[in-house]
Amino acid sequence: MRELARFIMRGRIQAIGIAGLFGVISIFVIPMGYVSGAALGLVALRKGNMEALFVLAGAGIIVLLAEVVTPARPGLDFPLVVAIWLPVMVCSAVLRSSRSQGMGLLTIGIFAALFVLGMHLITGDVAAWWKQWLETALSGVEGATLKGFEQDGTLRLMNGLVAVVYGFSLMITMILARWWQAILYNPGGFREEFHALRLPRMLLPAVVAVLLLAGLVSKGLLSDLFMVCVMVYFFQGLAIMHALTAMRRFGWGGLAPIYAALFFFPQYVLVGLAILGVLDGIVDFRTRSKRKTK
Repeated sequence: MRELARFIMRGRIQAIGIAGLFGVISIFVIPMGYVSGAALGLVALRKGNMEALFVLAGAGIIVLLAEVVTPARPGLDFPLVVAIWLPVMVCSAVLRSSRSQGMGLLTIGIFAALFVLGMHLITGDVAAWWKQWLETALSGVEGATLKGFEQDGTLRLMNGLVAVVYGFSLMITMILARWWQAILYNPGGFREEFHALRLPRMLLPAVVAVLLLAGLVSKGLLSDLFMVCVMVYFFQGLAIMHALTAMRRFGWGGLAPIYAALFFFPQYVLVGLAILGVLDGIVDFRTRSKRKTK
């Protein structure tokens, strides 16, 4: 990964090539879009958004040309990586100026919330819209039906779940870009910065107010925004666990149970770490732990 990051930073053409290449691969393997977005984010973090705009334009041409010659996929009318690039540039600009992953995470939460609000405003009925979209997407899969989505209630949660996945995608991309920057120019800096990840304390009352207002509008909007809030505070909770484990020198062995539980019981770990992140705004676990360690 170090050599890939070094290659990206050799020049504009190299950065365009990597962002474009992995953007094309993401048409077939969606997670490769994280690498494409991280290449753009690395340029934005190191050289600023003006240089990143050139990379975005060049990579965009490559990906769009590939999309033209690629067989159409039901329900996906454009490369998903395109939805990552611009928000990653904005998040990188915020991170570059603030030097705070917490502020970058807050920016990602805003993008995810805007997605939720935009879908409610544009569609009028998000559940009906996602039902129609799934029918189109599943039309190319032999034997696939909507029964499972309807029976377990997933259809009602679809908008919020997509917003959460979108937020996760942006955060993973931003983290990868920042890590690349650290291993090239500031060894050890990423670890310290991630351990210190903290959302503004005044965000919590603002979140409560927004959720109360959303509840007055519709239960669906409240549910969607609540899931976005869980996603945002989850990352703060995860940063707390990394920091506390490092303070007690447990190493990766102390984190392995958390990631194993996240893999097998994601819904419980997500909510649990989100609650930890919320409580940190009141208790400040890391500062207390530092005092005890001393």
